[in-house]
Amino acid sequence: MLPEINKILYATDLSATAEVAMSWAMSLAEQYNAAITIIHVMPDLVEEMSGSMGYDLGSHFGADQLALFNKEGQSKAMESVRERIKSVSKKMKDELPSCRVDLNHIIIKTGHPVREIVAATSDGEYDLIVMGKHGHGLIDGILLGSVARGVVQKSTIPVLTIKLPAE
Repeated sequence: MLPEINKILYATDLSATAEVAMSWAMSLAEQYNAAITIIHVMPDLVEEMSGSMGYDLGSHFGADQLALFNKEGQSKAMESVRERIKSVSKKMKDELPSCRVDLNHIIIKTGHPVREIVAATSDGEYDLIVMGKHGHGLIDGILLGSVARGVVQKSTIPVLTIKLPAE
């Protein structure tokens, strides 16, 4: 029995070359008459700033004040990300107008990309994840880790990784 692909989760990091992975997702969706849902995972702003500075901002500014700052910043960033995804998707959809990309249901999460992408697959009953894989060397992969590798290792559904061309 051949596998059915009805729902595709396309994970994007919003890089310019991620459009290559989206074109693969759209091509597959067209071939299988599948629907595509787009997911983007943003880092937690306060967590990122604290980590990069090596300093717990919560202890300095107060947890309540930082939570409000984080919530406001995340909300603005999410709306900006949503509009950018819609813009790129609409442009690509012009090439495949019958492709079912749900621009009204774009998933934007905050947190660890691997954890959030894998969690979204069980929530949405997807059949396949499509995502780009940056072509870093072996040393970079060992030291930095890889979202694509993490998703492949932890996902319970197939993951199609597209090696993106060099920027």
